[in-house]
Amino acid sequence: MAIFALSAVFTLYSSVSKQALAQSVPVNGAGIELSTSINNPEPGQMITITARSYSADISASNITWTADGKMVKKGLGENVLEIAAPPLGKTLSIKVTAITSNGVNLNRSLNIKSGSVDLIVENNGYVPPFFKGKLPVSYQNTVKIIAIPHLADSSGKEYDPQTLVYKWKKGSQVIENQSGYGAQSITLVGELVPRNYTVTVIVSTRDGSAQTSGTATVSFGSPSVAFYVDDPLYGPLFHKTINDIVRIGTERETGVLAVPFGFNKPEKGLGNLVLAWLINGYEYPDLASNQSVILRTPDNTQGSSDISISVRNKKDILQGSSAGFSAVFISNQASNADIVNF
Repeated sequence: MAIFALSAVFTLYSSVSKQALAQSVPVNGAGIELSTSINNPEPGQMITITARSYSADISASNITWTADGKMVKKGLGENVLEIAAPPLGKTLSIKVTAITSNGVNLNRSLNIKSGSVDLIVENNGYVPPFFKGKLPVSYQNTVKIIAIPHLADSSGKEYDPQTLVYKWKKGSQVIENQSGYGAQSITLVGELVPRNYTVTVIVSTRDGSAQTSGTATVSFGSPSVAFYVDDPLYGPLFHKTINDIVRIGTERETGVLAVPFGFNKPEKGLGNLVLAWLINGYEYPDLASNQSVILRTPDNTQGSSDISISVRNKKDILQGSSAGFSAVFISNQASNADIVNF
């Protein structure tokens, strides 16, 4: 037997993600083309630079590489250089010179800078108070992405993020109405047909002298439901979830709170959520607005009952989840007119 009592709890949460990078700028040269394995390296990241020529056979040429005026590599046909990106705010000047077998002198220069941008991915899915974990994005959540760029001037001082220019892209499409000067974040509304997508941001100074980029992948999943003990003295005990079994012993009753994670709902109340509580497979419609129940042991009986709940969002129809547990109870001699048999 069990008695069910209404309770309500709810709050919002944010999740985090991603990474980033900087800029390589060709300077001048003739006869040689330089390509880098990474266009926007992070400080200290290893880069492979490859020299090619469409006017001469540099595989048979004597090639010399210099970095900031110092020779770092030399040899016949040495057309590949591996080197670390410079510290934040610094510029690394790379020059390659090739002397062909018939004495022709070819050269090319490249300036390499570094930087990074952290991308923080947040969503409006619900979590309980004091929740400190990372909440995955659920179907039809609204997603906010915030860029935290790390670009510095020649003295090593980082630029104020609000003074930089942001170009945001979803997939290959530029988000024109949310890009621009100081546009440090974007908001993307959840779609009825959810598809995973990537968001890229290119961050630069107003004069284009420094640039960095970063990419985050946004993937979707179903929301979930978790159960917590709802203590009559301390309230919901959010530090530990109920996994499979609740044991009701001499204390004769236990409160249980069902918390939907990732659903779109207000901080207080159910909003558009619809609940369905089932006891041993039978639905109790009168509990449709209850997030919490009080389980009491039947008189002179011991055994168990299966408790489950199904939660769905009647507005955002892709949001739905269910969960359950077993309530195990022992015999007692108590009698109470409010007790309802399972």
